[in-house]
Amino acid sequence: MRFLTGLSIGLATIGAPTLPISAATPASSCDKPGTGFDSVYCERQVFMQADTELNSIYAKLRTHLSTADRLTLRDGQRAWIRQRDRQCSLNEEGGVRVNIGCARDQTIQRTNWLNDRLRECVSSGCRSSKLGE
Repeated sequence: MRFLTGLSIGLATIGAPTLPISAATPASSCDKPGTGFDSVYCERQVFMQADTELNSIYAKLRTHLSTADRLTLRDGQRAWIRQRDRQCSLNEEGGVRVNIGCARDQTIQRTNWLNDRLRECVSSGCRSSKLGE
């Protein structure tokens, strides 16, 4: 399991404020990261892309929903975020540890779930009973 700690990220960015991270870790080096920091950087990039995709599909799905269904979806999404955070992070005295692989996998699964709801809405009508999951 790869854990990302807020403290270590802060120290990494403070140590080289003028050097962009992408210059230190080009995309091609993610195939064989040289250090733990490189691995964290690469995993973070994948997570950020997954999060962008999740937000995009969530916005698309909302356009197909009634006001009441939007609220149900919003509440379900908030519950999912709390569940993901509980499952993929650990509060410790020195800070918060985030298992970035867990967060990535959970985000991809949720994006797939949202895509399924969008597909239903477009093909046969939105199923309100599923939106709060």
